[in-house]
Amino acid sequence: MASALVTCLLVLVILPSSTVSSSYSNASATTMNASSAKSIQALCQTTPYPAACLDSLKLSVSITIDPSVLSLALRSLQAAISEATKLSSLLSSAGHAGALVESQRSSLRDCRELHQITAASLRRSAGLVEPDARKLADARAYLSAALTNRATCLEGLTGARGPLKDTLVDSWIASYAHVSNSLSLVTRSGGRIGRRLSSSYSHRSSQGRGFPAWVGRRERRLLQDGDYGEVDPASVVTVAPDGTGNFTTVAEAVAWAPSYYDDRTIILVRAGVYEENVEIPGDKTNIVLIGDGRDVTVIRGHRSVGDGWTTFASATVAVSGQGFLARDIAFTVSQFIDDGEWLESTAFPYDNGV
Repeated sequence: MASALVTCLLVLVILPSSTVSSSYSNASATTMNASSAKSIQALCQTTPYPAACLDSLKLSVSITIDPSVLSLALRSLQAAISEATKLSSLLSSAGHAGALVESQRSSLRDCRELHQITAASLRRSAGLVEPDARKLADARAYLSAALTNRATCLEGLTGARGPLKDTLVDSWIASYAHVSNSLSLVTRSGGRIGRRLSSSYSHRSSQGRGFPAWVGRRERRLLQDGDYGEVDPASVVTVAPDGTGNFTTVAEAVAWAPSYYDDRTIILVRAGVYEENVEIPGDKTNIVLIGDGRDVTVIRGHRSVGDGWTTFASATVAVSGQGFLARDIAFTVSQFIDDGEWLESTAFPYDNGV
């Protein structure tokens, strides 16, 4: 009887203790969640689109540990990637007959290509969000570049019409709101230190021309001397207008180049005037154009906004692929003006490369 009474008393003592502990834990979690929510709300008020920020970070409020700006930046990036995926599907639907009628040639194609670049930049940025100032600076650079695509696409869609236009424009703006917020949060995380184009650590050529420290030895040799001896011979092709090379147009050589190639693809462009517009899309990486001299190797385009092309599509050589280099070649554009004359402007990559 005494033993049973002792057991009963122990149970009576232990149960209230457990209940008090559980109540304290719940109260503590509630307090921490409230604190996290206030911190997130205050942080989102500093971003360009506070409502979109709160929507993307709402899951973080349930975390009992106070989240860091870095973790919130990563969550914002994940939301941006998710929205970018939805927008990609919408861009595909816009190509159906009658869904969107362009007022400028290539405007929808521009948006697709630009958004592909943005999606790749978001994925790269997400892999760089960690406590490292240089990686954060690179993430910031990718996001800044992606954000410029927002206005370029919207400019091309200005005069478009069709049942899908308003939906596409609204989705485009909403998607890029997350990109803008991610850039803001990454910057607050410490991504302010960038790679300067020149510094005391830059490499100097024998002619005294400086290269940034992040330009590799092989790239410096390519730019200085056109030396591609270290490149796989199978990755070197020749373009010649008289048919003596592998291709007769630069665009054909670019199309031949392997996608997402880690090594260099060397395209030797022999003397001649190439009447074409060359596009190097995002999947054509590490392409190098080497001409016979900027006075004799010329790529000349003829597109202009006045002819109905978008600004983005009117470029003589439009480069989206990473790692592009060129030397000893000229890019020019000729456009027909109202008084019946041709106006030509020229951009010369300097003899030692760009």
